[in-house]
Amino acid sequence: MSQVQARFRLDQVTRGQGYFKEHGSTEEPRSIEAARVLLNAVQGEPFGAYTPSGKLDMFIVNPAASQMFFDASIGQEFGILISPVQQLAQ
Repeated sequence: MSQVQARFRLDQVTRGQGYFKEHGSTEEPRSIEAARVLLNAVQGEPFGAYTPSGKLDMFIVNPAASQMFFDASIGQEFGILISPVQQLAQ
C-alpha cells in the first residue's frame, strides 16, 4: 500500500463552539470548545523540498484533539501520513 508523508506547520488556531457526542453514547451532543486549525506545508530545507505543498484547514470538535492544537505553539510542525482507506464491505 502506498503512503505519502507530509510535514505541515501550524499557522493559526481559532477557538469556536461546536457540538460533540462520544462514540456509542446515547446522550445528546454537548456544546464544547472546538478548534479551527490552519496548517501550511513546510517550506525550505531539509524537509520542505520533499514534502507535498498545500494547506490543511480543519474544524475539530473532539475535545482531546482540539486541546492538542490549543497547547501547540504557532510554527510547530506536524507530520501527516496519507494512505488509501480500504472500503468496508456493504
